[in-house]
Amino acid sequence: MVLATMMRRRLRLAAVAVALLVMSFLGMAPVSAAQHQNANLYVNWNFGSASGFWNVDQVMWLGQEAPATFWAMNWVWQDDPSTGGYLGLQTSGNRFDGTTGDTAIFSLWGSNAYQGPSCGKFPAESGGTGYSCRLPVTIYSSHQYKYRVWRLGADSGGQWWGGWVINVDDGTETYLGALRVPASHTLMRPPMNFTEYYGTAVACNKVPVSTVYWTQPAANSLGGGAYQYGSEYSSYVKGACTDGTVTTENLHWTTAAFVRMGG
Repeated sequence: MVLATMMRRRLRLAAVAVALLVMSFLGMAPVSAAQHQNANLYVNWNFGSASGFWNVDQVMWLGQEAPATFWAMNWVWQDDPSTGGYLGLQTSGNRFDGTTGDTAIFSLWGSNAYQGPSCGKFPAESGGTGYSCRLPVTIYSSHQYKYRVWRLGADSGGQWWGGWVINVDDGTETYLGALRVPASHTLMRPPMNFTEYYGTAVACNKVPVSTVYWTQPAANSLGGGAYQYGSEYSSYVKGACTDGTVTTENLHWTTAAFVRMGG
């Protein structure tokens, strides 16, 4: 009886091992480790009729952090709305040196070269493939962070763009790097923002709660805090597997979109 029980146990363990091996070979992950899907919330901004920007700045800050969550500004190119890029902060971020933690990230789909302290090629996403720059940062709740995207020079290989994250509270400026895209990508369309939980799959009502303030993005710096173009809050879209709301907050110096996602 004992021998039979041991044999059955070994057979079950062998079957599990084979299943895991097959899943690994096919690029599949065990169900328990599946990535959560559709826990996101997009915020749209209205620039009126303005479009075609060589610079966009936006200030944000977190009211409540959450694990494996990304707070980003993203955009598409004026000449090709099928591709673009994103810049933002994420907790539990994966860096190119194999470490994880609070990370600032700047990525451009279709980029063909990079310059920066920690950049590399990223795997295929919905927008395509390209290069990304990722650096460790410490994310402080209630600290203001300015996201900055700026068109740089061009060369025979295409157009360069730079990405920065600036801690407004302590003055720390993090240069993420420069990425080169095809020469026609010289201007950005109006950006949007997204919050996304990308961690291990959970029940839709168990997505970790995070809150963030997105101020009105502005485009084409004139220096001294002035810009050629400003914007106002327009609307939001929420993913199918999370709770969340957006309200506007008058900060007296600007208006912010306050996003609460999860729970």
